[in-house]
Amino acid sequence: METTLDRINESERVKVSSVELRGHMKQRIILMGITEGADILVERIAPLGDPMKLRVRGHPLSIRRAEASQIRVRRMKGAP
Repeated sequence: METTLDRINESERVKVSSVELRGHMKQRIILMGITEGADILVERIAPLGDPMKLRVRGHPLSIRRAEASQIRVRRMKGAP
């Protein structure tokens, strides 16, 4: 089932389907390693929902929920 990264809960693993951001923001996200097919672990979500702490390709990073809403993902098999 496909959804957007901002709808994923803590401790869930997903695989990136597509990045729907444009321009500078898309380039920034790609340089951070969030590309089609990348595995992402949502490690923590701040108490007010922003930012989200992720682990991508073994590296920690944080993104805003607004950016995460433009990243399409699918849950990995065996994930809740």
